[in-house]
Amino acid sequence: MHGASHWQSTPYTVPLGVGAGIFLALGVYLLRRRMERQLVPGATLGAFLLFASGFWMGMYTLELARTDFATKVLLNQLGYIGIAPIPLLWLAYVIRHTDVADIPRSGWLALGTVPVFTIGLVLTNDWHGLIWDGLWLSRESGYVILVNDHGIAFVGYIVYAYVLIVIGIGLLVRELVRADGIYRKQTVGLFLGGLVPAVAGVVYVLGASPVPGLNLPTLAFSFAAATVAWSVLRHRLFTLVPVAWESAVESMQVAAFVIDANGTILAVNPAGEQCLSADRIDAYGRPAVSVLPEPLAEAVEDDDNPSEVTLVCDGEQKDVLVETNFLGEDGDGTGRLLLVRDITKRKARERRLERQNARLDEFASVVSHDLQNPLTVARGYLKLAQETGDDGHFERVEEAHDRMEAIIQDLLTLARQGETLSDLSPVDIGTVAREAWDGVAAEDVTVEVALDRTIMADRGRLRQLFENLFRNSAEHGVGSGSSAVTVVVGAVDDGFYVEDDGPGIPESDREQVFERGYTTHDDGTGLGLPIVRSVAEAHGWSVDVTDGSSGGARFEFRGVEDVQNDAMTKVATD
Repeated sequence: MHGASHWQSTPYTVPLGVGAGIFLALGVYLLRRRMERQLVPGATLGAFLLFASGFWMGMYTLELARTDFATKVLLNQLGYIGIAPIPLLWLAYVIRHTDVADIPRSGWLALGTVPVFTIGLVLTNDWHGLIWDGLWLSRESGYVILVNDHGIAFVGYIVYAYVLIVIGIGLLVRELVRADGIYRKQTVGLFLGGLVPAVAGVVYVLGASPVPGLNLPTLAFSFAAATVAWSVLRHRLFTLVPVAWESAVESMQVAAFVIDANGTILAVNPAGEQCLSADRIDAYGRPAVSVLPEPLAEAVEDDDNPSEVTLVCDGEQKDVLVETNFLGEDGDGTGRLLLVRDITKRKARERRLERQNARLDEFASVVSHDLQNPLTVARGYLKLAQETGDDGHFERVEEAHDRMEAIIQDLLTLARQGETLSDLSPVDIGTVAREAWDGVAAEDVTVEVALDRTIMADRGRLRQLFENLFRNSAEHGVGSGSSAVTVVVGAVDDGFYVEDDGPGIPESDREQVFERGYTTHDDGTGLGLPIVRSVAEAHGWSVDVTDGSSGGARFEFRGVEDVQNDAMTKVATD
């Protein structure tokens, strides 16, 4: 009738329109971010999938809203431009997402001919009737719905579509078993977005729809639109690295973290979990600064790349190299891949080499300076002996040679000191101290060993420590005018001490006595106490100088490991 409205309202129009709008809006969102180069590879493919789905749903929304036959048929035909490529686009993105072996380009071209050919048949159906051989309007549901009698070409397309859909769903099921965290949630979104419309399509093709002629797959896409929208906005579907993370990073020994532009943790591989303050799964979606050690969190924002920091992972201090890789097209993405490599051993070697180089410099200084003096003295007295014939000068030459021999022996001792000791064994301190004294046995010096304690130590190095302390007491005690010196080896709570009753060491000199070459004695090499400190540090002990109980020098060694925690310290008294 003239003037009659060609529009109708149905319960399906609003959800279909909303779903179409969501898909189209998400497609625009992805393409807009693509122009800003903030997407990883595969996001453009996802945008095409969203546009195709939104276009199909939009055309069907208008088709339902119209009542006139010609317009419904036209909108139905146009809808195929969206629906025909959807199975292929969906499978292509699933393959990209799951990182399975890609199909050769010739294979994609072959698969792509089917939707193109199908669209051509739809637009020319009036000539051959291969897509549908009958169209009419049904009013059984109370609404005007276009009903199709599908032809043989439509059946062929359905078979093609469901083969691709089933393959894609199978790939996603496999990934659901393997993936975790953000990638599992992304995969669930894709899985539901493909499964629900696929089931609805089976019902529609079998003619089991409760509303004759109603396109159930299109309605099911309304649900899929909500699922995909949630996955895009909440789990960053299409905008994050795909589940290829599993094969590329999960098995790496290097700690790896994926962090988005807002500083949120998106993924962590097993090697990185030990550096987190929370469980790996619980860390997903939380700010990186709240779950990463402070030095590592600061490195994320640092412009220096790579950078070296020191942090504590799993209760252990480590030196690490932090590398930041931007994810996305042309390296300018919304996310960052943070790789943290353990370089503790390398840094330890570097520090050890630096200390060895420093010792070599000091040795060179001693050789060039300290050895030069007695050598010059020896040459001078040798020349005098030759000129005068006085054999008494040879005594001074011998003394100079003895002086050089002492310096050389001390240098060799220092050169052989290791950074750390690995060959430790139970050692009785008292026994080693007595053995060391037997090797020194200086006149007018008495040594009292006032402890019975077994510790973990290198026996040879510990003896060197005592020998140098005893010589130091002899040189600075008796050698400084005292008639006799008594040296006592005793116990403190977590170690032992060696003290004498000589003149002691002025407080102002105590920081210098361990410096190589420093000495206040004419015949001293300045290397004895540095040897003592070197031995202590190699064992992991601390050494301090203080006043002795009788006013002399007292050296305390702490941090000493007893063989038995309940060992009793016995102090002997005269």
